[in-house]
This record gives sequence, structure tokens and C-alpha cells, in this order.
Amino acid sequence: MTRSLRSKCKSHFLRQASYSRKALKSFLFCCLALFSWTAVHSQESNCINLGFELGDFTNWIGHTWVYSTEVPSSNTSKVQETLPTPRRHVIMTDTSAYDANTGYALRKIPPGYLYSARLGDEITTGLDFNNFRCWDQSLRYTMTIDSTNALLIMKFALVLQYASDHTNEMEPRFRLTLFDQKGGIIPDCANYDVYASNGTVSGFHLYTPVGARTPVEWRNWTTVGANLLKYMGQTITIEFMSADCTKKFHYGYAYFVAACHPLYITVKYCADDSIARLTAPEGFERYSWKNSNGIVVDTSQVLNLINPTEGALYSCKMTSATGCTVTLQSTIAKYVLKADFNAYMIDCKSNKVQFTNLSSNTRGTMQYKWDFGDGKTSSEKNPQYTFASSGMHQVSLQLTNPPSSCVETLTKEIESFSPPLVGINGFSTYCPGKSVILQAYGAYSYLWNNGSKAGSLVVSAPGGKYWLLGRSSTGCVSDTIYKTLSEHPYWEIETEFDSTLCIGESAILKVSGAANYLWNTKDTTNSIIATTPGIYTVKGTNTRGCEKSKTINVVEYPFPKVNFSLSAASLNKRQNQLTCNIPAGTDVQYVWNMGDGLTEKGSTIQHTYDISNSILEYTISLTATSKYGCSDTASKTVDVIPFIPNVFSPNGDGINDIFMPEIQLQIFDRYGTVFYKGTTGWDGTYNGRLVDPDTYFYLINFIDKNQFAQVKKGYITLVR
Repeated sequence: MTRSLRSKCKSHFLRQASYSRKALKSFLFCCLALFSWTAVHSQESNCINLGFELGDFTNWIGHTWVYSTEVPSSNTSKVQETLPTPRRHVIMTDTSAYDANTGYALRKIPPGYLYSARLGDEITTGLDFNNFRCWDQSLRYTMTIDSTNALLIMKFALVLQYASDHTNEMEPRFRLTLFDQKGGIIPDCANYDVYASNGTVSGFHLYTPVGARTPVEWRNWTTVGANLLKYMGQTITIEFMSADCTKKFHYGYAYFVAACHPLYITVKYCADDSIARLTAPEGFERYSWKNSNGIVVDTSQVLNLINPTEGALYSCKMTSATGCTVTLQSTIAKYVLKADFNAYMIDCKSNKVQFTNLSSNTRGTMQYKWDFGDGKTSSEKNPQYTFASSGMHQVSLQLTNPPSSCVETLTKEIESFSPPLVGINGFSTYCPGKSVILQAYGAYSYLWNNGSKAGSLVVSAPGGKYWLLGRSSTGCVSDTIYKTLSEHPYWEIETEFDSTLCIGESAILKVSGAANYLWNTKDTTNSIIATTPGIYTVKGTNTRGCEKSKTINVVEYPFPKVNFSLSAASLNKRQNQLTCNIPAGTDVQYVWNMGDGLTEKGSTIQHTYDISNSILEYTISLTATSKYGCSDTASKTVDVIPFIPNVFSPNGDGINDIFMPEIQLQIFDRYGTVFYKGTTGWDGTYNGRLVDPDTYFYLINFIDKNQFAQVKKGYITLVR
């Protein structure tokens, strides 16, 4: 039957008479039937990387050449490149990119695609020989037409700079051409040839790029489709070509992508369906569905029919953006699939399984996808498969039913067996006080040395040697597998911490030596911060899974007392010694900072100050530290006040010769005459002469520690 079908279809291809409607219907059914047979043997189309899905130019051939009316000597014939040229054949990879020469209105990659190709140079500056215009470039793809790729979908977008003073032949240009295997042009509606100023299809836009004087004619993404059923078994070539103008200034380039599809209507009308869903091939601009009476019933890509009459005939006329049309027909019929298979092991050593397909369907063809449960698949009808591991496997068979989209899946548990693939999983050591689970694998049933037939064995101290036999459900037996178990080597958790805690403070508890940790605080890090006293426990697990624990007792201690006393509230030059005291605590160290740059140690200290009238106060600080490291500090101040004597003797003996230096001072006699005014102190003279011994009056002004002005009045007796 298959040979007869192919022969009948071949006669249609060879017949030269014009097609009547009846003949066309017969022809389409013939080719679709041939597709159904071929699909079993060819599950994927042979148009690899037609849509640049590999991200490169695999299977494409690039050409570049120069044709200039300005520089005729530069003209060359078409030259095939070993690889597409890097500036004029470029893969677009950024799905969010837009073309600047269209005012960022044209996407460089159409929606739904990850890549496209740019044919030509979008750079608009530079006139040296390597960068000037006049370049023509093309990309070609050759493919053999079969049932999986008879529908060719091509998408393109154009940017052609307008040249008002050029003839058509001189202008930037884009051309899409289909060639047969002899190099002749296929007279298909999908062929497209346009110059910058004579677009034959509506939809061009005019835009003047920023900084340019000449506008561009640009066309957004346009889809065309070609029906290649009549070229079944033949090779065809697709060529995309773009060209700059021939006078070297104006540019022309294009973006494009292509895809191939089976040319049939997909039917979703399965065993339990009440709605028949007919889906026409994608890529066309308009769709028109008609019933057997020639009445249009829908204009979308998908036609849904509720409880349709089986045997009813529907046709769909598909029109591309360029006006090309393709008409396909489909007869309403339910597709009922039943998936079934069995399997048997080839032998007891190879781990190979032979699958026998027992599936059935009511119409159409069946395509198979086996999933062997390990990431490997097969499209054969009755595959033989070698599993990587022996034992039980979840194997699924998925049936599809072209031209319907019905799917049926069956999953079974299948056994394979190979003695070298039977074994024991589990650690070779046990943790002290813990047990180990030895897990058997690779067989249907097992026998351990203790007589157990379970799939696993729980063992613990003192360890030793264990053995296992694995059996298949058909009686195959493995060699004896041995496993030796011993105690895991000793290990310990190391600690780094200070277990003392001062009131209101915290301590860092840190451990090491394990791979994972769990504290009684629920922390899982190797260190925690303890803010309260108490017992802290950490459980550590090493890479083997063995556990150790550490307990840390954090004790809280009070701060030592720092409430000290001073022997005086103020100091002056005459009374310049200060006693500081605090009741001594047990194992407490006391350090005094006396405020003059000096320190003292002890619970009771005496300190003598070298006082000048420029110092207003001293701050005394006490830091007390206990033996646990808890430390506290307190401070007090003592005022420094001026010392004013009531007698001084400026006789040059170096003792009490100056009255009140370093302070603002005025001296008066009893008549109010000012004898002295200044801050260096009075030396007992007036106008350069010694004054007589007598009683004199003083007025002292100074700023106290609170920055308030103070005045002291009194008298001083001068003696000689």
C-alpha cells in the first residue's frame, strides 16, 4: 500500500495538465497521505538553523559584491565567502533592541523569536573604500522538501534610504527569491523585489534620521508563506538580498528570519472531545474557513466546531502579507489512540531491554516518543534500549497522531538486569552509638548474609563484613557483593569563647571542627552572641554525619563600685593637695586619672597639683576593673580658685615678690589712685618707683569654670 501511495502521488507531480478543483483535492489528499507515511520515518524537519536558532550562520552561505556607477573599476562579480562577512551579515541577539534609523520604531528581532539576521550595514557614516556604500550582500539556505517542511514561513523588515534623483536600478534594494534545484526562479507569490521608492506592497513608513537630510523608507516585520508541496523530494534555495545604491552614498539593509512547518491542518478531535479544534499553519495574515457548501464560517487561525458531523469537509484559505494564498482541506473525524507496549530483558548480563509497541489508532499516523526515565528518549516504534543502571525503571510511551494533535501516554515499570550494576549504597563507617542503612540497588529482589530479603539493612557496632545477592524477577542472579563497615575515626568540637558576662553586656561563643551546627538557641552558625547568663549547648555534625555536643555555662558578674570621695571641693595654690578614696573591693584594680595628665593606682591616693591661675577645674576619673574583666568608670570635678594673700614683700628675695600674677588685677591707694592694672601681677612699684609699705586695695576679675564673670575685692599689706 505504501509503494502504491507514493507511486500515485509521484504521478501527480509529473502530470503537466492544469489542475481542476477535483484534481487539486485528490492531489492534496495524496500528498497528505504521503506525509503521514513519511512522518513515521522522519520526526524532525531538515531545516536546521533556518531561523538562526543556533545563534550563528550554520547552514547559511553568505555572498558580498560591489556594484558602483561612481567607481566602475571596483565592480566585482558575486563572490562566495567561506563565512558571512562580519559587518554585512550579522546575527541579532538583543530581543529588546530597536533600529535607530527608523526612530527606534522597528524591532531588530520580531516578537516570538530569539534571533534574526541583519543583511547589510546599518552604520551610516564613513566613505573610505572599505566603508563606502555600493555593497550588495546576500544569504542563501538550501533545503530538501519533505512532509515536515513543505510550508516555508519568511519574515523580513526593510530599511531603504530614499534617493529622489536615482533610477530604480540605482536605488537601495531588497529581494527575496526562491530557486529550484536547477537554479531557476520558482514563480511563487512569496518572491519579493522592492526598491527604495517603488514598494509594491503597502505598509512602508517614511522617517528622516537625526542629523540626516535624506529620509528612509522602512517596512515593519512582514510575513510571507510559500507552499512547496509540488517540490517534495527536491532541493530548493531561499535567497535574501539587500543592496546599497550604486552611487556609494545611500544605504539599504534588512532584517529577516525564516521557519519551516508541515503543510497540513492540525486537528484536535480526540476520543473524549465534544469540540473539534482545527488549526491552520501559522504565519499568514488572513484566514478564511469554509464548510462543504462554500460558506465562510470563520476568519481566525483556529476553527472550533461543537459536536461536528463526522466526514464533513472544511477548507481554509490562507493569505500572506504579499497576497500569496494557500488552501488546505480537512475532514472531520475523531482520532482515538490507545497506548500499549510490553518489554523483556534480552539476557541476564547486558542490561538491554526490547520494547514491543502494541499501540493502536483509528486513523492518521502514529508517532512515538519513548521516555526511559533517565533523560534519554527514542522515536522508534520498537526500540531496544540499554539502561545505565539495572533494576526497575519508569518508562513512558507518548503517542501523537498527525494530522491531529491528540496525545496518549502510558507509563509502566520495566525491569533490566546486569550483575555488575547490582550493588550496595551506604557509608563504610558508622558513628559511635548510631546505625547505618545499607541500601541495595540494581535488582528486583535481594538476599543479605543474615537472611533478610529487604531492600535495605540496618547495621551498627561492631561493624564487620556484609554480603548481598541480587535477583531479577526472571531468575537472574548477581555475583556476591561485599561491604565492610567500621567505626568512624574520633573527632571533636573545638571551642573559642569567654564564658564570663558582665551585666548588660554580651559574650561571643565560637566553636569549630564540624561541618554543620545547631545551638539550643536554634542558630545554625559556628558562633553566637550570648546576652544573658545560662547554659548554651551546640550540636555539631561532621561531613560523615556523626554528631558531637558541647555545653557552655555563661556566668554573669556585676560591675565593681566606683562611687569615690574627694577630700576637698576646691584647690588653690596654697591648698593644692587632694585625697581620693573608695572602699576597696576584693580582686578589684583601681586606676585614677587625675585630670592633669598623671595617673594614680590604689583605693586611696593623695595627689599634689601644680596649680596656675589659668586652670579653672580638674576632672578626676576612676576606672575599677574586677578579676572577671567587668569594668566601670566614674568622674568628679574639683574647682580651682584663685589664692589671694593678705601680705606680700617685694624685696627681691624671690619669695612672694609678685602679687597675683596670671589674673586681671587693679591696685589702688586709699585715695583711689590706680597704681597697677594688668595680668602680670603687681611688683610693688608705681611709675617705676618703689611704693612705701602700706595697705593697698585690689580689684580682681576672672572667669570661673561655668564661664561666669567673677569679681574679688580686698586689701593687701605691702611690707619690705
